[in-house]
Amino acid sequence: AIIVTNLSSGLNIKDNSGSIDIVNVTGKIKIADGSGSIEIRDARGNIEIQDGSGLIHVKRVNGDVNITDGSGEMTIQDVNGSVTVTDGSGSINIQDVTRDVFINEAGSGELNIDGIKGKVTSRE
Repeated sequence: AIIVTNLSSGLNIKDNSGSIDIVNVTGKIKIADGSGSIEIRDARGNIEIQDGSGLIHVKRVNGDVNITDGSGEMTIQDVNGSVTVTDGSGSINIQDVTRDVFINEAGSGELNIDGIKGKVTSRE
């Protein structure tokens, strides 16, 4: 497991497997992960995630969120910025985003989008 809390210099993680838990980080967060869960809460900066499989939960972000995911459930909540998602399979839940939401690919799985102040665009 990788656990990071209260960091003000941004973060770049490359991980093959295991959980990643990030809380209260300022600066860009970049994660390349093979498998395992990713949880990010209370982030101030843009987030970029490339994930093979596993659960992704992102909550309370002041910045843009860009996620490319092979499989697994994805939940994105309370984003003061835009959200871009490319997903192979698994459910996608996006709630309360102040800017635009762009779905490159939703794959298979349920898609729930609610509380978006910008526009929602899907290539599917």
